[in-house]
Amino acid sequence: MKLLPAAFIIALTASSIVPAIASEPQIHVYAKNFAFVPATITLKVHQRAKLVFVGKGTHGITIPDIGLNRLVVIGTKPSIVEVTPGRIGTFVARCAIYCGIGHWKMVLKVKVVK
Repeated sequence: MKLLPAAFIIALTASSIVPAIASEPQIHVYAKNFAFVPATITLKVHQRAKLVFVGKGTHGITIPDIGLNRLVVIGTKPSIVEVTPGRIGTFVARCAIYCGIGHWKMVLKVKVVK
């Protein structure tokens, strides 16, 4: 009988850890000629988020305003990066690898909110 309360405590502790891990947002962004889908993503300031980029063709992105300072190459296999925006605002990122005549239209807006 004494094991039941211990098992209950372990189960309760484990269940309280899972929501904290699961609460990290995961945002999927698809890159195609000549657009990001969705065209706008929203992140919370000082909250870590996982960005998953995948696309058709070869594209790239950097978003220094939210802490993504390295070039992320986007292709058919997912490129996963974690970011923690440090300030509120709306930031614009463009495709960083030339992808054709409509390359200039390829914009991703990142809104960082409270």
